[in-house]
Amino acid sequence: MDVPTGVPPHRVIGAGNTGPPPDRPSSPRARAAAVRRRDRRRCRLRLLVALLLVPLGGCGPIREGPTTEGGVVRQGVPSSFVFGTDSSEVDGLAATVVTDAQDYWRGQFRRSFGRSWHDLDGGFHSVDTTDEDAQPPPCASDITELTGNAYYCATVDAIAWDRAALLPVLRAHYGESAVVLVLAHEIGHAVAHRLGSDDAGSPPLMVETTADCYAGSYVRWVVDGGSERLRMDSAGLDSALRALISFADPVEREADAHGSAYDRASAFQDGYTNGPRVCTEAREFSGEWATGGGPRGNRDVPTLLGERVPAIRGYFGELVRQRGARWNPPRVVASDTAGCDGAGIITRCGGNVIAVDRERLRRSTYELGDQAAETPLIGAFATTALESIDPSTRRARRFSVPCLTGAYTGHLVRDTERASGSDLNEAVRAVLSGDTTSRELFGTDSASGFEEFRAFRSGVAGTAESCL
Repeated sequence: MDVPTGVPPHRVIGAGNTGPPPDRPSSPRARAAAVRRRDRRRCRLRLLVALLLVPLGGCGPIREGPTTEGGVVRQGVPSSFVFGTDSSEVDGLAATVVTDAQDYWRGQFRRSFGRSWHDLDGGFHSVDTTDEDAQPPPCASDITELTGNAYYCATVDAIAWDRAALLPVLRAHYGESAVVLVLAHEIGHAVAHRLGSDDAGSPPLMVETTADCYAGSYVRWVVDGGSERLRMDSAGLDSALRALISFADPVEREADAHGSAYDRASAFQDGYTNGPRVCTEAREFSGEWATGGGPRGNRDVPTLLGERVPAIRGYFGELVRQRGARWNPPRVVASDTAGCDGAGIITRCGGNVIAVDRERLRRSTYELGDQAAETPLIGAFATTALESIDPSTRRARRFSVPCLTGAYTGHLVRDTERASGSDLNEAVRAVLSGDTTSRELFGTDSASGFEEFRAFRSGVAGTAESCL
């Protein structure tokens, strides 16, 4: 999803321009700095693939999430038009996606922007990066520049992907919808290029999230049944989102960052919900307001429970009192076994008790971060607060509880020194985590991760009052 060496990271030149890119750094020092930035971005994506393939010593196992979606292909497209294809199943999937996405944009581009769409002049290129004799695709001098990667090369208006170390890995860990998402993102870069919004002054953060937004608008069309070739259900949509945030950067990263988990999932959701025109509008990024304390190490479970439970209890107690209700704070009981019904890390039990499975909480902290581990605890207190405010109904709980969880998380990263933008990212991963059910995380009936993130995001952007 990054631009490889030889292509300017911000501006890409229109097809047919054979001269040097006009924004290429002019001095040796500037050129070296640009190469270092590009190399760092390539390494991030390759590191993701390495993490998915081989658990590293000293690191927690990768949380794949269930890939329970069915196949996404209704009517496949032969990959014969793809340069370098081996006619494999994964290339067939890719060929179907890019054909379908171009069909979508052929109609949507005129409806949204009043312009005619033209298919990619340079076509599509599949490369087996394990084959030493393979020819490099456009914008790459060597096939290693594509390892574990996919990119849009605007110099020749083409898209290339690694069929050996990217697409199969995404499919194995997140399902076929992840392949749809990644290639829709690359087509999104082509959309931005045709609109002229990928100029040299645009930071990578804006360029990447804009492509995410366009990808969201296309995926909505697929989910709604507009595509004759592809289908995607709510499980597939959740898997696609989990794949997307796996490419995210920390909020505190340098200026060439591609966007945090919160920013990238938000951009995708904006395009999905509001259509492609919203993707051309100015965006606010979490780095502008997630100004709490900087990155810090994970707290252990005793510290997490000892420091955070009183703060969470106080926050929701004040909310209940402001609504004129009586607050009976739940008691938190930690043990080395599952809660009262053995269901999850955090379980709300009878007698106004929140049971915490210490070992699973420790494992969640190790794998996803301490804020991810804290998020279901916030959800449990939010559920109790909501019941105190309005004990007669469960109607709004599916929205209100994740929204209140987001409001508290937003309060932490905006107004205190107890959390940072990285903690916000960890919370997003918890909300979208494939093995965390709605009941476990928020105490609500089953809802999709996509909808829970929508509610969580509403709370982050608003206040606790706005969730009620």
